[in-house]
Amino acid sequence: MPNLDDLQVFCQVVRYKGISAAAKAGGMQRSKVSRRLQELERKLGYQLLIRTTHTIELTEQGRWLYEQTNSHLTVLEEVMTVLEEQNREPKGTLRIAIPPVLGVTEFFTDVIEHYTSLYPKVAVEVEHQKQPIDLRRTNTDIQVLPVYSQAVDDDLVQQYFLELPCAMVASVEYVNRFGEPHCLDDLRHHKLLGSRYSKMQLPESFNYFVYSEDLHLLRNLARDGKGIAMLPTVMLKRGFEEGILKPLLTDHRFSDLKTTLIYASQPYLSQRCRKMVQLLKKTAEKEGLISYPA
Repeated sequence: MPNLDDLQVFCQVVRYKGISAAAKAGGMQRSKVSRRLQELERKLGYQLLIRTTHTIELTEQGRWLYEQTNSHLTVLEEVMTVLEEQNREPKGTLRIAIPPVLGVTEFFTDVIEHYTSLYPKVAVEVEHQKQPIDLRRTNTDIQVLPVYSQAVDDDLVQQYFLELPCAMVASVEYVNRFGEPHCLDDLRHHKLLGSRYSKMQLPESFNYFVYSEDLHLLRNLARDGKGIAMLPTVMLKRGFEEGILKPLLTDHRFSDLKTTLIYASQPYLSQRCRKMVQLLKKTAEKEGLISYPA
């Protein structure tokens, strides 16, 4: 019965396209790699490689064995690396993708400040993303998305996360020029600045003057008197304080903008990623911002 070490040596020889290159990469003697390949072939009863002076060529059985074992051994190596990592101080680079609206919250600023103080050997890269991305291909550890956006890979962990209160607003200038709506139906006679979030809460028959997933764009248009927008209140604080923006339809309760936390499943979660996920959840629960399915 062949052992995993011999199978791993065989896969490394194929990956590095030669016995010498595989021996160098694995820190082994060339003769030892050659002997282990011979032992594997003896146990299996097949020749796996045709060896020449400068190259190797897979036999039919060798090609089949590589196709069947390589991906599984790669996963096993990743698992072992993660397990070893759990006993060490987190280090490396943590990449996290968030919607732009989250980047302006005190919550996220506090999390990053706390995380970097706890784990100074981890470099944090934050990217603003409004759409789902492939975490594996982009080498991203965590993504936060609105609940209406689905993760690219169903194998990833997807957990309900933050909920952000929202309000309908317009500039004082706009209200002075076009009047103030007093019920949802009045919005038909106004210029609506909408996103997928607002479209889910307003009647389907409503038309939009500007439609975009960029909430910062909609906020800026509202501040400039271009129309009425439904936005997270965390984006509106300065506009309210400066007297530029005015809340509308305050008697109507709009649903909070809920988000999803997306990351790799166990045990593929790195130590630095695991610590960030724990801190995000702990901080959200402490501040009463955690969202759970209804």
